[in-house]
Amino acid sequence: MGTKTWVGLAIIMSLWAADLAVAADWSLVPSVTQKSEFNSNLNLAFTNPTSDYIFTLTPAADFNYNTEITQLQGHLGLSGQHYLSNSNLDHIDQNYQINGRHQATPKINLSLNTSYIVDTTLLEELLTSGLVIGRSPRTSILANPGMTYNITERLSSTLYYNFTRVLYQAPQYTDYATHQLGLNFNYLLSNERTTLTNNNIVRETLYPGGNSYKTLGVYLGANHKFTENWEFNLLGGMNINKSDFDTQVQDLSQFPFFTSVAHKRVKHTKGTPYFKVSTTRRWTNLNVTAGFSRDQSPSAYGYVLNFTRVYASVGYTFTERLTGILGGGYSSSSQASQANNQDYNYYTVSGRLAYKITEKLSVSPGYSFSRYDDLTGDRSALAHSAYVMLSYSYPIHYQK
Repeated sequence: MGTKTWVGLAIIMSLWAADLAVAADWSLVPSVTQKSEFNSNLNLAFTNPTSDYIFTLTPAADFNYNTEITQLQGHLGLSGQHYLSNSNLDHIDQNYQINGRHQATPKINLSLNTSYIVDTTLLEELLTSGLVIGRSPRTSILANPGMTYNITERLSSTLYYNFTRVLYQAPQYTDYATHQLGLNFNYLLSNERTTLTNNNIVRETLYPGGNSYKTLGVYLGANHKFTENWEFNLLGGMNINKSDFDTQVQDLSQFPFFTSVAHKRVKHTKGTPYFKVSTTRRWTNLNVTAGFSRDQSPSAYGYVLNFTRVYASVGYTFTERLTGILGGGYSSSSQASQANNQDYNYYTVSGRLAYKITEKLSVSPGYSFSRYDDLTGDRSALAHSAYVMLSYSYPIHYQK
C-alpha cells in the first residue's frame, strides 16, 4: 500500500512537467556504483560482534527538469548487498525520491517532496533518532506538500504538511506515523544579507495501542550571509510536549496472596528546548561545515527521544581529479516520554578520498570508526569499516 501511495504522488508531480511546449532544460544521470567493504561489527553489538565482507552494487538514476516556473528533481536507486559469511542478511534496498516546485502565480509557489526508502544498513535510523537497530528492513514513506506566499518583496510565509510512516520488519521494533503541520515566516532585512525567521509547528506521533506524543513548537532565528562564501544559521525555541502512553503496573492490593499486572494510562506534559545552529564556509580549495541541533524524534523503541547532534566536516580539493573529506559527529538520544529510562551516545569519525580516473569513472577509498554507548546499561560497542567504491556515471543533457 505504501509503494502504491508513493507512486501515485510521483505521478501527480510529474504532471507539473507535462507541458513540453515551453522552454525546458532537463538532465538524466544514470550511474552504477560497486562498493567492497569490511565491517568489524555489523550491528554495533555490545557483545559477540559479527564481522563480514560486504559487496554492494547500486544502479541509480538522477534527473532534473527545469522551466521558468517548474523545477522537478528525482532519484531512483536500488542497492543489492551480499554478505560473504552472513548471506541471510542479503537484501536489495530501495531509494526513490521526487521533489518538485511550481510557481502557480507571481506570489504563490507550490512544492511537494516525496520519498520511499527501504534501508537495512542502520543508516536511516541513526540519522533519524541516533539509535542502532539490527540489519533488518526499515521502510520509510514521506509526503511533504507546501505552499509559499510572498506577502511583500521582503516578507514571505510558508504553510506545509509533513507525513512520515515508518515500518519495521523485525517484530521487536514498533511502527509509527508522524503528522506535522507548520507555518513559517521569513523577512529579509534591508542589508540584503540577513533573513529573520519564525517557525511554528504542531506535530503528533502515533504508535500502536493508542500511544501518542504531541508537540507544539515555536522557534525564532535568522540566516546571515557574511560573504558569498560564508553563511550562518540560528534557530531556537521551545517544544511543549504532551505524551499519552499505556504502561503495565503491578497491582499489590492482594499481596502477599497474589499479585497481578494491570494496564494504566500515563500522561505527561513538559517543555523541552529546541536549537539548530549551522555554518558553512568555502574557500578556493577548502570548505568547512559544522552544526548543532537539539530536537525530538520518533524511534523504533516505541517512544519519542530527545535527540542532540553535533557534526563537522572538512573538504579539500587537492587537484582537479583528487578530493578528500574528513568528518565527525556525535549524537545523544534520551527517552522523552518517561515510559522508560534509556540514554545512548553515538560517535563517528570518517575519511574518504575521491579520484576521477576519467570524467565518468571514479574510485573512492574510505574508512569510518563508530562507537555506540548505552549509558543506562553501562556498555559500549565499537565498529571499524574500510571500503573501496568504483562509480561510473553517464550524464545526458537536453535543452529545448
